[in-house]
Amino acid sequence: MTTTDTPAAAATVHPLSPQQLRMLEFIGGRTDSYYLMVEAFVLKGELDVDALRQAVLRVLDRHEVLRSVYPAGQDGYRTTGSGTDLIDRIWTEAPGGNFASADEALAAGLDTATRPMSLDVEPPLRMWLTRLDPAEAVLIVCGHHLVFDAWTFMLFYEDLAAEYRAITTGGKSRRLPPQYAEAQAPQDERALDGWSVLFGRQYRRTRELDAAAEAPKGPGAVHRRVWPGLSAGVVGAARRHSVTPFVIASVAMLQALADVLGDQEAVFGSAYAGRTTAASANALGYYSTTLFVGEDLSAYQSADELIASVNSGLKRWHHCARIQWEDLLAHYDADDLYPVKFAFQPKELAERQLKLPGIETSRTSRKKANLSARRPVNFIGSYDADAVSVSMITRTDALTDEQAAALIDGFGRHLAALAESVPAR
Repeated sequence: MTTTDTPAAAATVHPLSPQQLRMLEFIGGRTDSYYLMVEAFVLKGELDVDALRQAVLRVLDRHEVLRSVYPAGQDGYRTTGSGTDLIDRIWTEAPGGNFASADEALAAGLDTATRPMSLDVEPPLRMWLTRLDPAEAVLIVCGHHLVFDAWTFMLFYEDLAAEYRAITTGGKSRRLPPQYAEAQAPQDERALDGWSVLFGRQYRRTRELDAAAEAPKGPGAVHRRVWPGLSAGVVGAARRHSVTPFVIASVAMLQALADVLGDQEAVFGSAYAGRTTAASANALGYYSTTLFVGEDLSAYQSADELIASVNSGLKRWHHCARIQWEDLLAHYDADDLYPVKFAFQPKELAERQLKLPGIETSRTSRKKANLSARRPVNFIGSYDADAVSVSMITRTDALTDEQAAALIDGFGRHLAALAESVPAR
């Protein structure tokens, strides 16, 4: 089934979430490169480029949000054109054999794919491909955060691989999923009540950290750590406490923040897919919902008590369908509080992959020439069967190198202690 636009459908303006509206306010217009999310792959094997392009066209037709534009003066998006109308604007194919290496091709592709995006007239997806030789190619996928988050990228790659397989083997196209505009869960206003404990704390040093980063963007530094052999202990601790590894890591993060900031009241924000309805499970679009973990660590006698409290708070967030941080701020007439962003997830989720049949695919990193950080701390952790890995970007005008090192090392130390602990009976 293919979605096509009628004039009436094209004129329909679909509402945005508060977080999407906040992105547009942060951008300050409709031309942006800051929120572009870029992924790059080296593809080895006999790639059928024409089939891949046709697969992209099918995915465009199946997901109207990939054909969306964001007109100035409107707090929403509308769908424009069809896949056939837009494919030449989304898909760029550089002549084969022009690049001596994957790195050289990557640099050229990034120059094209990451140019500022005109959101009022341009769809939120770009793809760039070139062949290095008959058996190797470089593919770059660039999506705007108004539409793409980690879960959306995974769904996009699943659809793309399935359509490529169908085209190359003569199979059937995938069934059309519920569209983004139809799959959003309504907000229950009662879910906004009862958060007074979260907003009742001072978080004094966290607020000072926020104030230290005066400009919306500033100078950043990247810090990385890997702790081999730690994953089994973290998963085991989660199992013993009947919680998720995210809860265990959240407690370690709160403890590390309290140490570095010198304040027992610690808080951080995190983002999860927020796909709380069956209809939204396979619909592309921006569903990322912000949740907050805040505690007064001095109120707990043991790590067991703190783990139980964090777990209880996270359950409450997840039981409130698509609750938005901005809604809570407005409801409680509260100041924003989001200087620390935290993520902890399985490595297979953090390193989402495009799996085309018959093609060996490797995801390659891209280096930012000019790193500019938005938040004082953006802490991303992941784990596989063996190691826990962390990549942290900090604002150097808000956090010293010594504080940054103490934060990332403290997280590892507290995580290891939690992994070795046995809950009291």
